[in-house]
Amino acid sequence: MGRFISAAIIRELAKNSKEIVLEPNAVLTPSAKDLVKELNLTIIRGDQVLSVSEGRVKTVDQTLNFNRPSNTAKEACSGSASREALNHDDLKKQVQKIVEQALKPACANPRPLHVAGDKVKIMPFAAAPPGQRICLTDVLTANEGNLCAGFMTFDHAELPWFLNYDEADYIIEGEFHLKVGDQYFKAKAGDVIYIPKGSQVVFSSPSFCKVFYVTYPANWSDFCD
Repeated sequence: MGRFISAAIIRELAKNSKEIVLEPNAVLTPSAKDLVKELNLTIIRGDQVLSVSEGRVKTVDQTLNFNRPSNTAKEACSGSASREALNHDDLKKQVQKIVEQALKPACANPRPLHVAGDKVKIMPFAAAPPGQRICLTDVLTANEGNLCAGFMTFDHAELPWFLNYDEADYIIEGEFHLKVGDQYFKAKAGDVIYIPKGSQVVFSSPSFCKVFYVTYPANWSDFCD
């Protein structure tokens, strides 16, 4: 089994090019495959070219020879000149660096922490869409641990969001709504919702709700666009 390539790694590589070259034995996670389709990327893996067509990832029936590229291979992929000079050792080091960064613990020295809930002030969320009354405050961050935790409130508001991290929400009060793809959840006080990494969601409340959230990794904001 080759190295697993996550959506976080794909998103980082996509900042430089729409064509991403991976090691021949690299394995894309399900969320990474979805992101490839979402961003309309081309993945080059060994002698295979994975391109997006009609919302599906398919294998193009061309074989790439990096030493003597054929005309067909050149037609299959733009920018073949740069790939002819591709140094596989450099590529391996680049992917390894990204993987190590993605797996690096958020906190080098986790420590116990007690937060008095009645002392927490939930502040307006700076990234909320205009006119949406959403507040959020982290009470556990990467300074203290590898998980992040905090409180958020929605007052007749909604928030479209992409999660490039895992999240669990506990509804403290009110009615909390969550749309994940084609799924729709209505949660009440005492309910717990888990949202996997790589999800495109819409948080909302038709009235008011207060939610306690936990995310992994703790430095979740580093993974947001």
